[in-house]
Amino acid sequence: MKRPWCLLDTAAVVVIVAGTAYLLIGPGGPGTVNFPPIQQKFEPDGRRSVTVNKAALANAFARAGLPDPPDLNGADPVPVDRLMGLAREWVDSDNTAALGRLGQIYQALEEHEAALGCFAAATDIDPLDVRWRYGLGVECQAMGLDEQARAVLIEVSQIDPGYATTWVRLGTLALEAGDLEAAAEFYDQYRRRVPELSPGHIGLGRVAMARGETAEALVHFRAAVGRSPDDYLAHRFLGRAHAADGNDDLARREQATAERLPQYSGWLTFDPRLQESHELAHTQRYLTNQMRLAAGAGDYERFVRIGEVLRERRPGDHGNLRNLATVYRELDRLDKAREAIDASLTLKPDSTASHCVRAEIEFAARNYDAAHRSLNVAAGIDPTDPKVFELRGRTHFVQGRHADGIAAVRRSIELAPDAIATRMLLAIMLKDSGQPREAATVADEVVRRDPDNARARALQALIRKSTGGS
Repeated sequence: MKRPWCLLDTAAVVVIVAGTAYLLIGPGGPGTVNFPPIQQKFEPDGRRSVTVNKAALANAFARAGLPDPPDLNGADPVPVDRLMGLAREWVDSDNTAALGRLGQIYQALEEHEAALGCFAAATDIDPLDVRWRYGLGVECQAMGLDEQARAVLIEVSQIDPGYATTWVRLGTLALEAGDLEAAAEFYDQYRRRVPELSPGHIGLGRVAMARGETAEALVHFRAAVGRSPDDYLAHRFLGRAHAADGNDDLARREQATAERLPQYSGWLTFDPRLQESHELAHTQRYLTNQMRLAAGAGDYERFVRIGEVLRERRPGDHGNLRNLATVYRELDRLDKAREAIDASLTLKPDSTASHCVRAEIEFAARNYDAAHRSLNVAAGIDPTDPKVFELRGRTHFVQGRHADGIAAVRRSIELAPDAIATRMLLAIMLKDSGQPREAATVADEVVRRDPDNARARALQALIRKSTGGS
């Protein structure tokens, strides 16, 4: 090792002045670095985890001039293996890229202080590689060092103005500091670079709300929803703007939509460089996010490939198994779906959601009696679950028991009155059972509740045509 570094130990301090990071360092130790063995064990839930001598690992990292490692005992072996490989590469080659990538692994593991130390040192060694400077700014932001984060990210924006996420991060920092003029300019920089995505308009809408300009906020939040209809934050902020405008019905509708959508967390969805860190570490959070993206794109084959990888790493995750079963059913791979949902129910036999998925699988296989048996178990666990009644209604109806099916779906709506899809199902059932006027009444109510729903309007038009209405 040609250049030892000692980062963020008791004698090391990162100082950021006027937007520049200065690393006060001491010398690392001489000689060969011997890393302790990383062993694996099985946890009670079946997942694998790491065991390592914490003191020996800290000593080896200190001799390598690397940040003091966190306690890795119990951690997922995959990112730990990658972290150790990069630590050895740094020792063997003095390669700055290895140090920066080590920072990315720490970043993905949310070990922010260690990540900041690696990014600061990599930036000091190679100031032209904007990835490490950007990582430094992101870690300052994650640690609540907002002034330093803003200064570093402004440098990044000057070096690489085309990387859009820098601007939305700067907008968020300015908004949180109350600097609304700067926040609006930063968010607009993002919007101009990535007009097809929602964060720029969400940011501009939040600035407008902070200024008390509700009408302007509504324009931006509606634009955000239009660009990213599956972005729960866009719907949530649109709901808040409607509430501020005194429109409680629209506010409730948007909040209900937000709750139904996938709830991503943090910056991972919108920051390709952060995604790169998680991809490098191959964290379970990265895989979960990739599953969400695959589901949103309708790429079910990719969804199950990732889900099976997660299953190997998290065999005790009954929710992942249930999701796999649902998607296998969508792919008409019913044997795989049954195997996955049975494994999920073995882990958590009192899950109403999993019994409902089991019923859906049997419904798809036209085993209607088996579907009813699963729904009976689910109802015994939670007799107020609207999904149980919706599925019971579907099953009765396809068996020709129309009155029972319609009654069950009406009960589902009583339990979940904002479920637009269930109201549309009721309208279809009423139409198909020879009750077009009742169907029209339900369809009209759906459109009243959700006037922007194109499918609801198409259904309303179809039912009106069948009744001779206009």
